[in-house]
Parts: sequence; structure tokens; C-alpha cells
Amino acid sequence: MEIDLLKKIKGTVFGGAIGDALGTLVEEMDKYTVKKAYGGPILGFREPSDLSVCPFLRLGHYSHETQMFLIALEVYAEKGRFDETFYVEKMVEWLKDEKNHRYPAGGHLNAALAYKQGAFPDEARVKSSEVDGVIPAVAAGLYGWDSSEEAYNEGCQVVSLIYSDEILVDSAGILAVAISSIAGGRVFLEMEDGKIEFLEMLRSFSQIEMVRSYIDLVMNTLMEGVEDIDELILRFGNGNFVLEPLSLSLYVFLRWGKDFRTAVLKAVNAYGEFGGDTDAIGFLTGAFSGCYNGIDAIPSEWIEKIENRNYLNLLSEKFFEKIKNG
Repeated sequence: MEIDLLKKIKGTVFGGAIGDALGTLVEEMDKYTVKKAYGGPILGFREPSDLSVCPFLRLGHYSHETQMFLIALEVYAEKGRFDETFYVEKMVEWLKDEKNHRYPAGGHLNAALAYKQGAFPDEARVKSSEVDGVIPAVAAGLYGWDSSEEAYNEGCQVVSLIYSDEILVDSAGILAVAISSIAGGRVFLEMEDGKIEFLEMLRSFSQIEMVRSYIDLVMNTLMEGVEDIDELILRFGNGNFVLEPLSLSLYVFLRWGKDFRTAVLKAVNAYGEFGGDTDAIGFLTGAFSGCYNGIDAIPSEWIEKIENRNYLNLLSEKFFEKIKNG
């Protein structure tokens, strides 16, 4: 179990970072701009086009989604628990390191600025439902890998230090439960009934009707067996409202997640007619599928190209050492 858990942790860390890096290439691009920039869909790592929102990044670089996730993971790895004071300190430290910012989410940036100026949590929290806000809950889900209840509470706690929006906070708890269930081996993609049971379990944790309605939409679409990405974008949306990329990523994972490469490429190419938040969709799908399959299922050439791969590996091992006896 320990070896498998470590592989799942590494799969989550590398899977999320790789999905983010690939999705960043085409973030906010429509299909016509993607074709002009890259000649067609993203099939692997490329240098960012001058037409991208991140032309200053290089091949294999990830965006702020992964940075926000890593900050939370570092807190758990160093403290063995979620330490709010330490988390805020790391957020402020990240804020000061302007050289390494990756066009950060407004919520994280504004909250970090407020905390830097000495604000209390009630003053610093941001009312926003952008998907970037739930990303740290992936670390909370790994921390609570053996307990869905603990994972839900951890996910909500981590995110509510920065955000106050009830939809976003509940979505963070659901995301943490999903990661916990996958890491704990409580999700079975081999059986259609297992996928539905997984979604029903997520629904049972939700406290917000809108969140439950999106989970129901995933469930109904799964039972229909929809495969066309453009149709899925029409149903779920692919913008930065948290429930759009979260539900789309859950669907892609449940439909294609046994094959990491296929799932991630489906996710990062979910830009559609008008473009979308493909780095968030890529991160979430990569984290889900990487967690389910483990690090060995991720193409080695992708692992070799992702930035800071040695650090990602060491951080995963440090985190594992902190939680394995917890």
C-alpha cells in the first residue's frame, strides 16, 4: 500500500503539472487560433506560440495552477498538517517573488496582498468562484487519502483561507473528496456502476444545490456515453467558473481516465469554438488520471520535459513520508 500510495502521489503531482503545462499552450484560444498557432490540436509539449496568453513561458513550463497547488503541498510536506499561519507566510513569500509569477489568479493575488498588509482572514478573503481557487484542495485530498470525510473538511479549510464564495468552498471540498477516493483506491473505472457510485458519493458530500446539479449533469451525461468534446463543452462549459472545468474534468477522467495520455489530451484540447480555461481543465484531469494510474502510467517523455521535475519528485517523497504514518 505504501509503494502504491507514493506512486499515486507522484502521479497526481506530475499529472497535474503536465496537464497544466500542456493546457497553458492553448488557454483562451479558439480552435481557429490553435490551428494558426500550432497547426492543429496539442499532442505533446511545444514551445508556446506568440499567440498564446503565456508567450514568456518556455517548453514544459506550468502556470499558476500548479504553483498554487505546490504551495499547499509544501505546507503539508513541511508541517505534516495544514498550518494556516505558515500557508499565509508562503503566500506572501510567493507574492514577493515577482520573477517567478505565472499570471496569478486575481483571488490569490488579492488575498496575498491583503495578508501582506496585515489583514485578518475575514478581511482578506475574496468573493470569487474562479476555478483557480479550488486547485490547492488537490493537496488536501492527498493528505486525507484514507478518509473522505477528513478530505472534505481539509479541502474547505484550505480554500476558505483565501476565498469566501460558498460554491467555490463546497467545490473545493468535493474536489478533495474525489482525490482522496482515487488515492485511497475507492474508485473503480472498470465498472460503469463504480463510476456512478463515485459520483453519488461526491454528491452526498455537497452542501450546495448548484454543485449537486452539476454532479447530476456529469452522471446523466456519463450514462448517455457522450464522446464529442464540443458537445461536452456545450453541456458543462469550459470557462473559469469553478463548476464548469471541474465537471468537465470529472467527466473526461471517468470516460477516458484509465489511459493518462488520452485523458489529458482530451482535456487540454477542450477549447472549442471560443476558447477556455484549458490549463485548469488539464491540471484537474491530469491530477485525477495521474492519481488513479500512478506515476508509471505517465509517458516518460512528458515527465522528462516538465520543469522542476527533480523538485516535484523530492516534494512528493517528502509529503509521502509525512503522511504515511499519519
